[in-house]
Amino acid sequence: MATDTTAPAEASRAGSGRLWQGQTPDAREADRRQRLVEAGLDLVGTQGVAALTMRAACREASVGPRYFYEVFTDRDELLAAVYDEAVERIREPIMAAAVEANAAEGVTAGLLAGFDTAVSVVEDDPRIGRVLFRESAADETLRPRSQAAMPEFVLSVLAELAPEEAEALRHPSRAWTVIGFSSAIFALFLAWSEGARHTSRDEFVHHCTALVVDQLGLEIQLPPADGSDKRSGAKR
Repeated sequence: MATDTTAPAEASRAGSGRLWQGQTPDAREADRRQRLVEAGLDLVGTQGVAALTMRAACREASVGPRYFYEVFTDRDELLAAVYDEAVERIREPIMAAAVEANAAEGVTAGLLAGFDTAVSVVEDDPRIGRVLFRESAADETLRPRSQAAMPEFVLSVLAELAPEEAEALRHPSRAWTVIGFSSAIFALFLAWSEGARHTSRDEFVHHCTALVVDQLGLEIQLPPADGSDKRSGAKR
């Protein structure tokens, strides 16, 4: 007969499911999902959206096809998850670099550091650039997701550096400004990720930052693009 002490423990074990190789069912499912997303990122980021099929993802992830539908309803849901993963892999380092530079040297430094980090991410892992820019522009499933994500991405970064300006830009009357600016940045990074090199990297970063300042009406002054202290600027 179970006592009041043993009953909760037994219920907890039942809820967590049987362990297999040290993992609960929930943990195994999460692991399969992440492996499928990583496989999808590799397929889309190296071969394009057309390469992403359920069977190809399962093969790359070493996941049995019967488990695919335990974590994704269809191939398009996996594709969306791949895009979201790419967004997070560029968002986190951008945020960290921008916030750190902003705290140390001000908004100008934060913007420059954010764009410089974005360039580093797409150069270090070309899959990220391809998914975020080339494939999202060409694919009908990803295009609406990208069009919604880019403005919000811009505003979320700006909110860490210039919260008052970011809040003002959320007003409906400024929507076209944010969409237009986000589209311009998207086009610049699409060209850069595909190998266009009209200027040096420092000048490209400076150009992107200047675009933010001009289009969004930020009252900050940028140092020269070729200056030795390119990320410095007067604190606001």
